[in-house]
Amino acid sequence: MKLFIILFLSLFSFGSTYAFTDIENNWYKQSILELKESGVINWFNDWTYLPEDKTSRAELLKIILNSAGIEIVEPEESCFTDIFMWNWFTKYICTWTSLWVVNWYNDWTFKPNSKVSVIEALAFSARAFEIDLWETPEGEQWFERYQEFAHDSNIIPIHSYTVDTLISRGQAAELLVRMKKHADGERLDYKSVWCEMNPSLTSGSYNIEIDGVQRNYLLYVPSGMSKWKEMSLAVAFHGRTNNNQQVRDYMQLWGGRYGYKQDDFIVAYPAGVGAGPFSWSQQSNIKLFDAIITKVSEELCVDRDAVFTVGHSLGSYMSNKTSCLRWDVVRAMVWVASSGYRWDCTGPAASLITHLEWDPLAGYAGWVGAYNIKSEINICEDEERDTRVWDIRSCTQKTSCTDGNTVLFCNDYATYWNDQHSWPKDGSDDMLDFFRDIDKYSE
Repeated sequence: MKLFIILFLSLFSFGSTYAFTDIENNWYKQSILELKESGVINWFNDWTYLPEDKTSRAELLKIILNSAGIEIVEPEESCFTDIFMWNWFTKYICTWTSLWVVNWYNDWTFKPNSKVSVIEALAFSARAFEIDLWETPEGEQWFERYQEFAHDSNIIPIHSYTVDTLISRGQAAELLVRMKKHADGERLDYKSVWCEMNPSLTSGSYNIEIDGVQRNYLLYVPSGMSKWKEMSLAVAFHGRTNNNQQVRDYMQLWGGRYGYKQDDFIVAYPAGVGAGPFSWSQQSNIKLFDAIITKVSEELCVDRDAVFTVGHSLGSYMSNKTSCLRWDVVRAMVWVASSGYRWDCTGPAASLITHLEWDPLAGYAGWVGAYNIKSEINICEDEERDTRVWDIRSCTQKTSCTDGNTVLFCNDYATYWNDQHSWPKDGSDDMLDFFRDIDKYSE
């Protein structure tokens, strides 16, 4: 078995270079390659897959049909008013329509080039794989039964999207691979591919090449790391005026504050580059984040549904940014003392926002924007309550957000040297506990 897994991983490692030029550090690489190996998908003319691009209804239906092994029937006439016999996708859409897998809009159109939501993709694929679901109970939305089924079956967690979230090509590949495995009777979990192998990374300093530049990250690996035992993964971003070694030492996410080391979180500390001298503004930093989490999950046993980000000062900007751009990967994020990131938030992530009123470097009003944006993206209602996260006090929490995606703001905690911009003295353990108990906080 061990030899088989090694050969399997080696094949995919080779295949990722041979088959596509843009998925080496993509979170969904293994699923994309599985679909490629089975002939379900192919590359574009430039050998790319474009995993972060949103997929269209026509593209999605074609790969779902191929994944489910449904026989394609050449139509005698068009089945919708907005598709024509010369369109490449007409035979796929009409085949699906004849099987009552898809339906039309009120104006008898299909809108083949419209982007697809995660919920639509989930419903289409469940119908294609003939997964028998119960009727929609009175008072529920039509899609809730699909969400419940997919969450309970470990196909896709319900907290990783909202009703408005569009699915990417990479995430669509993952959804289809997992749906097919479920239909074939396989029990699913969120363990990374390396959970059947002994750990190949240890605590230390590592370099990885991003856009031709050697980038550094520090890694904490609990001493009890072993195969089969999946662990959470936290990525911690330093501020503008310090580096990843300094942030590792004062954040102490490895659990050193009480004289012991925590044993359930792998922690990565990337190093920034550029002006400042440690900027997080370059697009290459998102690529660095992708590369680190992919590398770690391919060489350690990681719970792929328990990836978190933490940041301080400018690092909070990066923590927030990754949760916005990689909402399908980041389960929850923490920021401390920042003005935040406000763009391209298209999917949810549970959020703990902390900021002191007399912060001399980051305007206190900055938290308002982040709190409001996260509340909007997580589809939170107006109701709030007072709470605390252990030693992080005076917290306001949204009480009604999409499943598992709470939003908190806290403005009372002790800091080093009583510096209003500094890291919370007791923050490390509290933040890890927030991650550990994220479902409890989101109830």
